[in-house]
Amino acid sequence: MKHLKYLIFLLILFILQPAFSQLSSGMTRDSILSKNAQISLLTFDPGSEIYSIWGHTAIRIKDPEKNIDDVYNYGTFDFDQPGFLWKFLKGKLNYSLSYDPYDRVIYFYKYVKRGMYEQVLNLDYYEKIKLTKALEENYKEENRYYKYDFFFDNCSTRPLNIIEKSLNGKLMLRKPKEELTFRQLLDRQISNHKWTDFGIDLVIGNRADKIPTPRQSSFLPLNLMHTLSKAKIQAKPGMTAMRTNKTVVKKLIKSEKKVFDFEQNIKPTPLILRPIWVFTILFLLEIVVFYFTYKKGKIICKWYDNTWFALAFAGSLIIIFLWFFTDHLATKNNWNLLWLNPFYLFLFFGGKIKKIFAIIVSILLFITLAGLSFIPQEMNPAIIPLVGLLLLKVAKYGFFSYEK
Repeated sequence: MKHLKYLIFLLILFILQPAFSQLSSGMTRDSILSKNAQISLLTFDPGSEIYSIWGHTAIRIKDPEKNIDDVYNYGTFDFDQPGFLWKFLKGKLNYSLSYDPYDRVIYFYKYVKRGMYEQVLNLDYYEKIKLTKALEENYKEENRYYKYDFFFDNCSTRPLNIIEKSLNGKLMLRKPKEELTFRQLLDRQISNHKWTDFGIDLVIGNRADKIPTPRQSSFLPLNLMHTLSKAKIQAKPGMTAMRTNKTVVKKLIKSEKKVFDFEQNIKPTPLILRPIWVFTILFLLEIVVFYFTYKKGKIICKWYDNTWFALAFAGSLIIIFLWFFTDHLATKNNWNLLWLNPFYLFLFFGGKIKKIFAIIVSILLFITLAGLSFIPQEMNPAIIPLVGLLLLKVAKYGFFSYEK
């Protein structure tokens, strides 16, 4: 039951990106920076809680001469806004830009024991002014809110976009050596969170199986940090730059450092408690139940079967809701609906209806197992014993004629 509650919570909550913080009230100020002003990208390590496992990104503007040291954050939202929970579920929750003093940010991340990295941007004075003014324009009441999207519009992609628009040149991002899909990038970051990984694979659709461009892969804060570390700017005439192969270029990152670090105490899920092993054990148990059903000539443990049918039906409703009735793009086109479908509801009926839909569901489950290699979506390996378990349960009601 503990894992079930966790999974249901995850199915709804995973779409949240890193920051659970109240909107900062903020204040307007003079955006004219001194010549010694410094703008940098801050990247924060993932936390152990589900809402912080992706890490976080922010922009720091530091100008000691103007007594400015602020951190701009695109990952905040207001818990007190009307209809908060329903907006969140529907994918209509407004995220926003806020800013806080740097020392307050330092205090918070040290308190939660999450490391922080700083990359100083190699900007000229006019680019710094342009970026600062863009942030202040974004912070205006009429501009600060945006509809969050897990892959394409979040606290990590927004800083990249605003930095690029402030450059007096073209940003060049290096193609990664290893091409991974959106899903594989997620899997790599949460390799120690097996149930989280399983839950995410259940609710995101086949859009996650496309290979992102270097720019799109920046939806993960740590990816953005590594990508910008090697990024360059193709400079326009008049910029301070170095000449390389007759092309005027300069590095985007002037310097980078680890501000502070904490040992990651994330314990991997014990082998026996991982989804694939839990479902494998339950599948083997189902084989035993299936054998005694055949041996006795009647279906036994119907309450156990009905529990699984109810869970499968509830899971299908979650997938349908996230696909068809929300604005979450990541949860569209979800082929898990092939085996986790609403037809399980009809298995609670009697007579021919139950038999007909048991056959239909059995066929869909068999197609899922047989088609794992060509279904246009990568499935979590843990569904193999799970689908096998459901297939044995459902087939009894569709193909056995001796039910009593």
